[in-house]
Amino acid sequence: MRDTENIKWEEVESAATKMFNVWVDGTELEWAKEAWSHCTAAGLVGARTILDMTAANVRLVTLALIYQEFCGFAWDEHPETPVDYLAEDLEIDPVALGILAAKADADEFEEFTDDYKLREATLLAVTNSQRQEIFECLRVAYGGEFRLYSRLWHTRSLAAEENAEGNEFEVTGANSSALEYVRNGFRY
Repeated sequence: MRDTENIKWEEVESAATKMFNVWVDGTELEWAKEAWSHCTAAGLVGARTILDMTAANVRLVTLALIYQEFCGFAWDEHPETPVDYLAEDLEIDPVALGILAAKADADEFEEFTDDYKLREATLLAVTNSQRQEIFECLRVAYGGEFRLYSRLWHTRSLAAEENAEGNEFEVTGANSSALEYVRNGFRY
């Protein structure tokens, strides 16, 4: 039973463990927990209604997609985990998801007749609509987009000389692409 009006990390941790597992020795799950606490502080993981709960659970999926995309830009590691797989262990009400998707972009779904493809498109529409609010939340929480980028960059455990403080700002194609991805509000 919830004693507050938010979904606690412990309630999504099992699902998150599966969602944030790009690196064998990385700390992406630690970052996910940290990001969840920032989202909690910003009021983004509410549990008052089924619509709130569904939106909050989809935000965890959005965080996972953001992290995977960041890995693609920063280290050319592209997990490309299907959004349905990321969401499968979370409580996502289909009607609430449809309402959230309709708010995001109702015109995007006319061509889908298959249930699976419609659900996938709906999840993607909602996750795309949540990127800006998550970006703003994390940008403020970390003290700016450069610190947010740096925090994401330091989730991958590498040899000490590679992961030394400041290397994330060396001018390389990967670093530039990853930084631009963050600066664009997690959009490419």
